[in-house]
Amino acid sequence: MFDRKRLKRFILERGLKQKVIAKKADITEHQLSLILQGKRKCNIDEYIRLCVTLEVPFTQFIDEEKLSEATKRGA
Repeated sequence: MFDRKRLKRFILERGLKQKVIAKKADITEHQLSLILQGKRKCNIDEYIRLCVTLEVPFTQFIDEEKLSEATKRGA
């Protein structure tokens, strides 16, 4: 499952600008801000574009423990 806190920490630790990331990922700065605040879900297309923009593997911002739990529950 997507872990917005990992994405937020990644951005902060590298001193990246949300405006620049959003533009390169072709999403609005407002959308990215809402995603990072947990007020909006990140859809799969946005997630892929963010990972490509940040040049990280697609598993970078996935909480595998939560994903495993959701899979066991059949979610």
